[in-house]
Amino acid sequence: MYMKNPEYFLTIIKEQSISKAAERLYLSQPYLSQYLAKLEANLGVQLLDRSHTPLKLTPAGDLFHAYLERQSFLDRQLTCDLRDLQDRKRPMLHIGVSTWRGSTLLPDILPLFTPQYPDVQVILHEAPVPELEELAADNVVDFCVMYIPNDQTELTYEQIMQEHVFLVGHRDHPLLQGLNSPWDAPVSFPDLRLLEHERVIMLPPDWRLSKLLKNTFSIYNVELQNVLITTNNTTAIHLAAENMGFAFLQESGISRTPYLDRLACFTVGEPPLTCPTAVVYKKNGFLSPAARTFIDLTRAFYRRFDR
Repeated sequence: MYMKNPEYFLTIIKEQSISKAAERLYLSQPYLSQYLAKLEANLGVQLLDRSHTPLKLTPAGDLFHAYLERQSFLDRQLTCDLRDLQDRKRPMLHIGVSTWRGSTLLPDILPLFTPQYPDVQVILHEAPVPELEELAADNVVDFCVMYIPNDQTELTYEQIMQEHVFLVGHRDHPLLQGLNSPWDAPVSFPDLRLLEHERVIMLPPDWRLSKLLKNTFSIYNVELQNVLITTNNTTAIHLAAENMGFAFLQESGISRTPYLDRLACFTVGEPPLTCPTAVVYKKNGFLSPAARTFIDLTRAFYRRFDR
């Protein structure tokens, strides 16, 4: 819809006062009050609850405010994209991923994406998972591939798969003798309590995967005694490949490790433990056609792992 002077309404909301907004906009208070009354009449709803001081949005006002913020963002994005096109700059696609997921996902997706968008420059923002939420909320990236965000105040997500969490260990470890469990045909680990006195490589305890595992350990009465904390799954799989401990890793990244001949992979629990993975982006944000294509290719790639 077309709306004249949307900045008037946005300023009223920011100042929470018609008089303060009028002062900031260099308008008279009666004029701004008439503007607001006419706007509400045209929309057929009440946008502000005037019985509150400072002013408070009604549910309809809250919805309208979200619409205006999104429209404002889209206008700025369109201006920026058109300027880049005019200046013959390559359009850019900013993607947030963890270092582990970037190294295992991009080699499969980029060869499919590039022929469709040869002029788009893909820029990776590799960061620990908790920092990815900030990158998305601050509009640093177009989207992130990560877990479902903890705080969904400013973010929204599309779940793209539910993948197994594997327990990974060296085939020569005494606990794994006689157990044939390759990554592409894993069996269930017989008893998680066998890990209590083994070195187990884990992600930080406040990360989503560690929280899921903590709940699983509680169900099976497991108390780990020797935990090594890392923020990088690549470190975890390297240590497991050198028979320096057991690691818990997402299924989708294991196929690209160079150590498959050394490793045994097991599902965890019954039913097997899975972890949701999603595309996360700013609420009311704009996804370009290139971003949407990349997401669709990612979803198609991960479909083979979806549980």
